[in-house]
Amino acid sequence: MEESDTPGLMPDTGPRSDPFPDVIEQIHRELQRLDMPCTCKEQLDRTIVAIETWRKLKLQKDLTGNIETEYAHMVSGISFLGDLAHLSRKPLTRQEMIDHAESLKFLADMADRCARRLTELARISGKI
Repeated sequence: MEESDTPGLMPDTGPRSDPFPDVIEQIHRELQRLDMPCTCKEQLDRTIVAIETWRKLKLQKDLTGNIETEYAHMVSGISFLGDLAHLSRKPLTRQEMIDHAESLKFLADMADRCARRLTELARISGKI
């Protein structure tokens, strides 16, 4: 297979939270090389902007839904740990302590995921 002197759209080479703007930039660079009437370029630009806006709104909706779901799970998990509030008056068995410790680790992981999603939501909310 021959390599062309026009690289075209290059695949994403690394993990990123939002590779879409890079793809948009690559599309714009490729379109600038084409000899198209201005009206076609304007229509393509409007379409690309509309797609980007739609994708950001969809991502915002997905992140919001995930955050709400994880928050509800964390609230349920915290209520399950109610025994810890009375630990000095009602000691737990060894197994209960181990179970609660595992639950706390699980909740910590969930809280971390929720925090990352919330940070991502804050990042994209300023761009919509």
